[in-house]
Amino acid sequence: MKVAVIGAGVHGACSARALALAGHEVHVYEQFEVGHSRGSSHGTSRIIRRAYADLYYAELMGEVFPLWEEFEQQLGKQVLHRCGLLIFGQSTDPWFRNARASLISTSTPFEAMGPIDVARRFGGFHLEPDEEALFEEGAGFLKAERVIRGALAVAMENGAKVLEGVRAQPTDDGVIEGTKYDALVVCAGAWIRQFVPLPTQVRLQHFAYFTVEEGLPPMAWVEANDDHFYGFPDYGRGAKIGLHRYGPEVNPSDGPFKPNPDVIREIGEVARFRLGVSPAPRESFTCLYTVLPGEEFAVGALPMKVPAFFASACSGHGFKFGIWIGRLMRDLVEGNTSLEAHSRFAPPAGVLQGGEEEQRA
Repeated sequence: MKVAVIGAGVHGACSARALALAGHEVHVYEQFEVGHSRGSSHGTSRIIRRAYADLYYAELMGEVFPLWEEFEQQLGKQVLHRCGLLIFGQSTDPWFRNARASLISTSTPFEAMGPIDVARRFGGFHLEPDEEALFEEGAGFLKAERVIRGALAVAMENGAKVLEGVRAQPTDDGVIEGTKYDALVVCAGAWIRQFVPLPTQVRLQHFAYFTVEEGLPPMAWVEANDDHFYGFPDYGRGAKIGLHRYGPEVNPSDGPFKPNPDVIREIGEVARFRLGVSPAPRESFTCLYTVLPGEEFAVGALPMKVPAFFASACSGHGFKFGIWIGRLMRDLVEGNTSLEAHSRFAPPAGVLQGGEEEQRA
């Protein structure tokens, strides 16, 4: 089949790879350039873990890790860094309790630690006296930019074409820019409402890099609460710290956006408190969360005359599932699975699947 993939972020890139490997003729449409900084997939790293407050996603990660390992072997480059993940916070916090329960339920090895244990093992990383920690040794981070460019490289090696600077506007019968397609896959990220009126909110997020002493700290980390900071080890440009708190709602077409100095100062204070380093960042950036209610994913069909499917698997935690979403899109196009088999991702009730002229802020 001739298949158009709209969007070259992580889900579009992985969908293109899966479809091209299956022998389909694939064209990828990217309205900007591959790796652009206006959306959600740019940057260097994303945390990958089994520990989840939601057991459904924790169990799904059992399928996801092997897919990343397969991709890594195919690419011949490391994309999955198993540096371990430290989750910490109040033991009474529901996020913490549920994350621990998900590790136990999925038989994922982890180590329970206290503040002194953490400081000794991770170069002085600071926890409050009443905080507890869980260390998931098999977790770590994905090299985000390498994932996207690598997936597209594999797709192109198998005949795919990547069309940059082209805003795809398909007709009902699957025509884009004069080319007729047998099927469409839409992974438009923050621009998904141009194709289907999902109840998404596009939120501005912040992260920054800080100078650390050698050996501080070698693992990724996440605070165990709904509104939390998270961080990565220094892998060449400083220790990365981000804030998982929904920022202002924005129109993605107005980007790229400049960092808010107040938010960056707040992140800097966390760098000082947790890592004991200077709160002045080396670099600071923004990205976008495309959030659905409950931080869920949405996968569905578009009302077109050809098979057409969309995925909005974002909500701030979707990158790690990119390789799995790509396989799902391929299987939907080929008819090897159904939307009913993935009812967890059904769009909210009452959503009429169709297009919108403009992305709402």
